[in-house]
Amino acid sequence: MSIFDVKCSVYRSAKDRIGTGDMTIAEFLLGERWKDPVLRLRDMVAEYGPLEAKKHEDYKLTKQQLPGATLSGLFSRRKGDCLIQHTGFVAIDIDLGDNTSIGNFGTILRTLRHRAEVAMYMRSCSGTGYFALIPLAYPEHHKEHFRALQKEYAAMGIVLDNACSDITRIRFASYDEHPYVNEQAIPYMGVDLGRQTLAPRAAVYGGHVDSMDSKVQAVETLVSKLEMHHIDITDSYNDWYRIGFALANLPNPIGRQMFHRVSAICKKYNPQECDKKFDTLQRPEKIGLGTFFHICEDYGITLK
Repeated sequence: MSIFDVKCSVYRSAKDRIGTGDMTIAEFLLGERWKDPVLRLRDMVAEYGPLEAKKHEDYKLTKQQLPGATLSGLFSRRKGDCLIQHTGFVAIDIDLGDNTSIGNFGTILRTLRHRAEVAMYMRSCSGTGYFALIPLAYPEHHKEHFRALQKEYAAMGIVLDNACSDITRIRFASYDEHPYVNEQAIPYMGVDLGRQTLAPRAAVYGGHVDSMDSKVQAVETLVSKLEMHHIDITDSYNDWYRIGFALANLPNPIGRQMFHRVSAICKKYNPQECDKKFDTLQRPEKIGLGTFFHICEDYGITLK
């Protein structure tokens, strides 16, 4: 069974609150069901430009042929308090207009392919952006997960649309001849509780957070730089082994998440093998976090 065989609600338009029924995410996103109207939209965008195309009546009529879906949930009515079941996913939007500093989608897509939590990405219906599906470790904390993702991706120079934090948000049907699909995606564990929460930070990081906080931030900075520059420091099995030992010094689940992120840069990355390896790691005193910092430095990646 595919991880995308989970039902979401389907709607006629962004204004529709009642819905027309439900479909699995796989049925809604994959295949050629919406190919013809999507390609017509993209042809108009190519001819007139993204802003001018949307003013044309033909564009508006064509887009009306595309339904929308709430990819994060199945609802009795499209309201936050009418959620029947969370799909376990958050959909993130990446628009080139918001990411002009990166220059092109090639860089962004390479980064997404190296992210262990990305289960799918494909072009938007207009062709001017991409969206990705991220499985969540704690779907009941949808907004908190999204805030953590937003900060993490911002550290890599990628801007995510704020509206994606809304669990009721509509995603219009699209078509991609070559969508990226990763059935072995690792559920995203990051949670940003925000300033107003009463929950202690230990709820996110585990015990001894205060003494580890600066180290966690330092590792996050280095890992983000490795991802941004696509630098693989795990090609040597010995280095991979030592990196795992070093990151095992971080509190759970941060250490495991960082190990996956570093490992995912390697072309040989296997999520299951990576998870099993981390499960076997002990924490000998002779291999501390400094080992990870030194290996990064050998590749020219530092905190400066």
